[in-house]
Amino acid sequence: MRMPSAAITVTVAALGAVSAVRAQNPQQPPLFRGGTDLVEVDVVVHGKNGMFVGDLSSDDFVVEEQGRVQPIEQLYLHLTNGISRQAPSVQSYTGDTAARDRNEPRVFVVVFDDEHLTPAGFKRTQAAAQSLFTQSFRTGDIGGVVTRGRMTNDRLTSNREELLRTVKDAKPSTDKTSRIFDERQWPRLSETEAIRITVNADRLVLEDAVRRACDDDPDQCKRADPNAAVRAKAAQMAQNTRAASAITLRTLSTLLTGLAKIPGRKTLLLMSEGFLAEDEWPLVHETVTLAARANARIYTLDARGLNRGMRSVDDVAPSGDDRTARLLEQMDFGADSVNSLAVDSGGFVVRNTNQFDAAIARIADDAGNYYVLGIRPGAPADGRFHPITVKVKRPNVATRARRGYVAGESLRAIEPSARPANTDSGTPDAALRSVAPRADPAPAAEPARGVEPAPVSVVQPAEAAEPAAVDGSVVHHEAAGAGLRLRPDADTHANTLAASNRARDPEATAGWEAYQRGDVETARAHLSAAAARSGHDAWVYYTLGLSNYALRQYKEASSDWERVRSAVPDFEPVYFDLIDAYLQQKEHDTAARIARAGIERWPKDPELLNALGVVQTSRGALDDAVKSFQTAITVAPQEATAYFNLAKALEMRYTRSRRYVQQLRSWVAHEPDRESAIQNYQRYLALGGAYADSAKAGLARLQWTPKQQEL
Repeated sequence: MRMPSAAITVTVAALGAVSAVRAQNPQQPPLFRGGTDLVEVDVVVHGKNGMFVGDLSSDDFVVEEQGRVQPIEQLYLHLTNGISRQAPSVQSYTGDTAARDRNEPRVFVVVFDDEHLTPAGFKRTQAAAQSLFTQSFRTGDIGGVVTRGRMTNDRLTSNREELLRTVKDAKPSTDKTSRIFDERQWPRLSETEAIRITVNADRLVLEDAVRRACDDDPDQCKRADPNAAVRAKAAQMAQNTRAASAITLRTLSTLLTGLAKIPGRKTLLLMSEGFLAEDEWPLVHETVTLAARANARIYTLDARGLNRGMRSVDDVAPSGDDRTARLLEQMDFGADSVNSLAVDSGGFVVRNTNQFDAAIARIADDAGNYYVLGIRPGAPADGRFHPITVKVKRPNVATRARRGYVAGESLRAIEPSARPANTDSGTPDAALRSVAPRADPAPAAEPARGVEPAPVSVVQPAEAAEPAAVDGSVVHHEAAGAGLRLRPDADTHANTLAASNRARDPEATAGWEAYQRGDVETARAHLSAAAARSGHDAWVYYTLGLSNYALRQYKEASSDWERVRSAVPDFEPVYFDLIDAYLQQKEHDTAARIARAGIERWPKDPELLNALGVVQTSRGALDDAVKSFQTAITVAPQEATAYFNLAKALEMRYTRSRRYVQQLRSWVAHEPDRESAIQNYQRYLALGGAYADSAKAGLARLQWTPKQQEL
């Protein structure tokens, strides 16, 4: 497997040259009174219309440190239209504000997180960087582009054409693509699964990964221990993943150390698809601290665009049995790190879009329109990061500010300085040095007991067997032969429909007889011929749909059954058939629509409510699924199935919320879900049903509470 590079270098030339010289006006004083140790905090305030709110006074702001309100001693308002002024209700200062503005460049640095960018993600954010330097970069601004861990051309520059050329010439790295390729090799694992297995010792994830490996290659599982193979690959992948995360964080840290030498506010745009920082949180916090020291705001652009949360579902874990992989993907652990970098430094995250122009415009607006609050620090000058919160009393406004300061550091947000005389010359700053990422292994957590719960399923009353393996269906069924999937109760439903609607066509009769003896290929041929002749017989299309479904032709089956539903809308079994067929095609929205259409006709049918819950569970919408199962219980409080399904959904949501927090050295999870799942399993057992063994297994799993275990 490919290992990431062992070190990364970020070089910013001309930082010494970019460090501003004082304005020629000797009377221009600093922003805050000399002799005072005030901390400056930039604050951006927007109204409901998205426009900057520029008429606030110091009385409108509240700054709290450790629960204590800190008095705002000075307030300065900076506007992008060339006007900088003292805001109302604060002391004024003497000086040439116009000269001050002319000499105050904005600084934008685009950072391509090559370790965590696919070629598609790189292309999306490359367009965003071009938009920044084309639309929002104005004369006098300073910019830079970091790619492959290095400042391009070894310098910051105010030359727009050079910046655009730099962005255009940038090429994506193969690092992320290479790791994705490794994920797909046997035994298949995602980076999140590897971390959960290696760092968190998550037994549930391990067992699902081993089961998937044996489904993918049964012969390989016979030749070698799949458990050992999964563990070995997880350890290697976890090491690579952690090294890649450390490279990204060290790159940012080194860059921010150099940018701290430049006076004034800086804006960093981190282009990334997110990265795991399960045990790299100290580096995340260190980066946030350095951003505060450098007076920099980090804005993260999620390069996945509209594909966010879908890569591992489609590319890494396509099997219906990969339920844990799907849940882990939907939890999007990789977003935690970039969220913290952005929000804690006073920026924001841009996600779920392929077009970043509007976000780029807002980021540029932030760089020009903001308040600067001056507060006296409540902490000693210990050089550490101390959290604060900034609020605005005025209703219907949104406020963003960095969430702390470094005590004892000079945190001037706007220095009374002139434009650098020569931005495009100088030597590399010695403070920006090569760093090696940390890749030491983390301790293993207490292994989880039990197995991952099977996904929620709608159980037909006639079934007495334990559910088959998860396949995303609303009903469980056994294959009649290799490649065949027969619908449960097919005979009963077909005969019910035939009582009032059955073709006299001999082809249809021959087809149905073939289906009943398991010859579904012949059945489909005969029934297709009958359908071509009759063109409207619901029974023919229903049985043709059964044949297509058995042959895994789900699109054709759903088309057949849609014709049945249109012709006989009160034939309830076809709603369940359609839901199942659409689930097999991963068309969750359509499956939910069919379920809701059935509920409109039969609002008191708990099976349809259970079916809707299954669809919601399959798409990962566990909150909605829980509500659907609760409604099913309300409709039929003595029906056991809904209690079983609700318990399963709650257990899955509990498992989904569970994570090991390295800083706390303990597990955390949503405890009410565990307690409620236990109660519903117990209620199911009291009512009785075919799934008693599964309910007991669920109770056994829930007895182990990982949040109580510490390393």
